[in-house]
This record gives sequence, structure tokens and C-alpha cells, in this order.
Amino acid sequence: MKTGRLSEQAATYAAYERYIAELGEDNSAFRAKFREAFFHALQEQLTARQYQVLWMSEVEGLSGKEIAYRLGISQSAVSRHLARGKKRLRILLAYNLELRNNAFA
Repeated sequence: MKTGRLSEQAATYAAYERYIAELGEDNSAFRAKFREAFFHALQEQLTARQYQVLWMSEVEGLSGKEIAYRLGISQSAVSRHLARGKKRLRILLAYNLELRNNAFA
């Protein structure tokens, strides 16, 4: 049965390599779908406010002061939402990377 497991791992690794190669290609439709899925997953993992503050900070490039003004919250609240959102995101990414590394070990 070890041969079956090795061939399964080889197939999984090959699929992963194809996936990475596709990411590098100029395939705007694929990238759009990937972005859509990524941001949907983020919305499920973060609170609505954390997502909103992270989006404004990282995607729109707004400062903490600008975000606070737009949302009507204090700058310290913006900082808290950013810190907690990034922490939750790091945990999620680390968990997924750990799973990926275990799959290809």
C-alpha cells in the first residue's frame, strides 16, 4: 500500500505544481476567481469590522486616521481591529500552510 500512497502524494504534488504555474500565468479570469474566493474566505474568518478595516488599510491604502474618520471610530479602535484581524489572518494562513506542508512531506 505504500506505493499507492506515494503515487497519491506524487499526483497531489503535481496538481499543486500546476496550480502554482497557473498563478504565474497572465490569466486574468483565473486570478479574478482566486481573488474572489480568497476575499470570500476572509469574510467568513474575520468579523465584519475587521474585514472592513483590513480592506481599507491594505487594499485601499488608507491611513488609520482616514479609516477612523470614514467609519466614525477612534484611531485606537482601528488599530485594534487591524491587529486582531491580522492575527486571525496569520493563524488561518499558518494553519493552511501547515496542512499544505504535511500533504507534500
